[in-house]
Amino acid sequence: MTKTGSEIIKTIEMAWRAIQRKHKELPDVVVVTGSGFHGKNPKWAHFWPGRWTQDEEGKEGAAPNVIQQILTGMPELFVSGELLGLPGRRIMQTLLHEAAHGLNEARSEHGTNINGRHNKTFVKAANELGLVWPEGKAPHKSIGFSQVEITDKTAAKYEKVIEKLETARLAYLAEGRRLENGDPGALGGEGGDGGEDGDGGSGTQKRGRGSRGGKRGGKRIYVTCICAEADPFPITPGRLERAPILCGDCMEPFRPRDEEDEDDE
Repeated sequence: MTKTGSEIIKTIEMAWRAIQRKHKELPDVVVVTGSGFHGKNPKWAHFWPGRWTQDEEGKEGAAPNVIQQILTGMPELFVSGELLGLPGRRIMQTLLHEAAHGLNEARSEHGTNINGRHNKTFVKAANELGLVWPEGKAPHKSIGFSQVEITDKTAAKYEKVIEKLETARLAYLAEGRRLENGDPGALGGEGGDGGEDGDGGSGTQKRGRGSRGGKRGGKRIYVTCICAEADPFPITPGRLERAPILCGDCMEPFRPRDEEDEDDE
């Protein structure tokens, strides 16, 4: 039995710690990996707040930020096997993108709207991490200001980390390289836009047909969270299934309420 999987996780954790040393607000994460291109919404990576539950046992005397994570759950940092086949600088760019979501979360900021469109609050956090929005480029109509890029100055700061990401490439999924080279077949014949994922991760997003990513004129269900004064809203079942949508107050995913309704938008 090899240690390939564990070594991959250790290397990603090492890179995340390197970012944390420069940005103290950034929370600890649970790193996981796997295929990011097998579902309806392909992604390079994602940052999922409160995804993992921690045991409180043995945490006495922990720092305040650690105690807070025990109460709210640890975020998940998912890194796709497809991303691992790309150059170290490209991997670092995506990790910094997810770290920007981490800073937004730590500051209780909304860097994306409910449909995953990245806004200027996200860009501000990305700038702090050494990513920039390309000058003169218009935001994507679905995912907004998601496609921020790493600068040469930032790459130089993380030079040793990037080298380790390169040398630690023990295994990867080849579809990522094919997609970066412009091969739409990497997505099983369905092309992507090569941008950042609409759910707050990094990946390629298939454009939805309606305002919320579902079929225009189709049946919608009302979803709600666990807040005492929850405000239900309509959404297509398909959009809800693609990725969890978290409430910014209770940090719980929205779920269908008992009553269904139609929206002929």
